[in-house]
Amino acid sequence: MRWMIAWVLIVSSGALAAEPFHTVAAPLGPQNVRNSEAAIVPLKDGTLLLGWTEFYGGDGADHGPARISGKISKDNGRTWGERYTLVENDGGCNVMEVNFLRTKTGNIALFYCQKNSENVDCRVMMRTSSDEGATWVSPLQISPEGKYTGLTNGRSIRLATGRILLEAWENGDSYCHLSDDDGATWRESQRVKPGDGSWEPACIELKDGRVLMFMRTGLGGQYQSISSDGGATWTTPVESALKGSAAPVSLSRVPGTGDLLAIWNHNPGTDRRNPLTAALSKDEGATWVDFRNIEAAPEPAWAYPAVTWVKDEALLTYFKYDPDGLPLHLKILPKAWFYGS
Repeated sequence: MRWMIAWVLIVSSGALAAEPFHTVAAPLGPQNVRNSEAAIVPLKDGTLLLGWTEFYGGDGADHGPARISGKISKDNGRTWGERYTLVENDGGCNVMEVNFLRTKTGNIALFYCQKNSENVDCRVMMRTSSDEGATWVSPLQISPEGKYTGLTNGRSIRLATGRILLEAWENGDSYCHLSDDDGATWRESQRVKPGDGSWEPACIELKDGRVLMFMRTGLGGQYQSISSDGGATWTTPVESALKGSAAPVSLSRVPGTGDLLAIWNHNPGTDRRNPLTAALSKDEGATWVDFRNIEAAPEPAWAYPAVTWVKDEALLTYFKYDPDGLPLHLKILPKAWFYGS
């Protein structure tokens, strides 16, 4: 009898563990109609730092006033502390597009955009924190002057060689900023431009050392390119199996299995950012299987996903298009969920 009870408890516990957890990590407030473009970084003490774009005025348009704000979670993302400012708005329009990366020295790098105009001056910036996100110092401009250079949230990777790749786009070109000295100096990779342009690329290192880049297009889905030299040069971009609207994709690697996880708006033939879908690749991006909708209600829409893996859980941030604004949502999905269990 005891073993039967134990078996029931184990099965029940497993079923519960596979249930997604959902919360609004940054709800809307007075004069705050948009909280969007987020990323999460684990801190040394086991807590988590959430960073996102907090619009504090206007109607929440892309070039409205915004700062980069943060919150801390002590329970793996289930609850979050009080908001505090990571980077105050020092741009002509705003600062936005959070990307975190741990440096070799143990500091945290924060990459973001400083928007000074709507279409002429947008700069890729880097700050670092030596106190686990309490303060951010030494602003460094990575992109050149006189250009509108964009980032997307939840990007930046370090290759096995130690090189940092920071995905960027400018004038319809997708490319990477590259650093071989832990962010002290940067250079640009070759640019790629499928059709009339691409934007908001996402990269991931493959098991054989090559780098796979997916990029947002208006051509019916994500296009892809491969680099065999650490992101310096890229193959001619081709259509990928990830069909959908012109919106960015999140790429990550599932812990334990090593499979690739893509999350994007899988809606072939439409321009809506609905549904928000996950799929797995067990052959390094050649084919994709186990398509599952994370959000699939007919209204409203969801966009700009970013994933941080904490043990066997994917912490997924994305914002929702509500009638009264754009709140930031967080869904925690156990690894087993992506495999249908």
